[in-house]
Amino acid sequence: MAERIHFEVIDGGLGRPWLRYGLLERAARSAARREVQVLAFGLGPTEVRLVLEGGEEEVRNTVRGLKVGTIREVRAWGGRLCWGPVVRQPVGELGEAVAWAHLAPVDGGTPGPLATPWSSHRDLLGFRTATFYDPAVLDGRVDPHEIHRLCGGEPLPDGWPPPGGRESLSVLLRLAGAVLGVLPADRRCFRLFVHLARARGWGTSDLARALTLTTRRIRQLACLDEPLLPVAMTALGDPRLCRVP
Repeated sequence: MAERIHFEVIDGGLGRPWLRYGLLERAARSAARREVQVLAFGLGPTEVRLVLEGGEEEVRNTVRGLKVGTIREVRAWGGRLCWGPVVRQPVGELGEAVAWAHLAPVDGGTPGPLATPWSSHRDLLGFRTATFYDPAVLDGRVDPHEIHRLCGGEPLPDGWPPPGGRESLSVLLRLAGAVLGVLPADRRCFRLFVHLARARGWGTSDLARALTLTTRRIRQLACLDEPLLPVAMTALGDPRLCRVP
């Protein structure tokens, strides 16, 4: 059974990008251990919206693991976090439930569902490939364009090339991380960053200094296939998708 899950922060906050990415990765792990599917997610400034599918007890334990694990992570960094009660509702129309989750950051003040990394909207439309969410769980069950319409229906990106100039290496590294759903210091995004930066005209020495790697290592990364480069180039051409942590 699919359910809408909603709970809020009543003391503390979810403002730090590392905490939010950690929460999403924890949700994916907690769900996978209990054979629960994460159909959609959305994070507002002080709320979490999830659409989960699985047994009643398994869903309950998935949410419990997510909440407890996040509290422990915050405490380990000397912070405080207290969750409010969990509200669970059966899903009626799945597309509407997915859109509800994706609108969490929008309801919190983000200008649109594409202008934030804190929902599964970018993933569903193919603008991100993250380890913590697989949009294939919705294949054949919802129409991504209908979900986008329910979330406001703003025009989709036109794609490459972005207008004028050359972006800074900082912007390109953050964008590479956003496409993979990791922070820019995470080495998993370095290969995509190298391909993206070279496509924008940056040289090997510049990239080596930016990543504190050898020029030999940069050339090795550049020789590897990077299937996500077209996605990153499309994101670079749209100011909404360039809104990254």
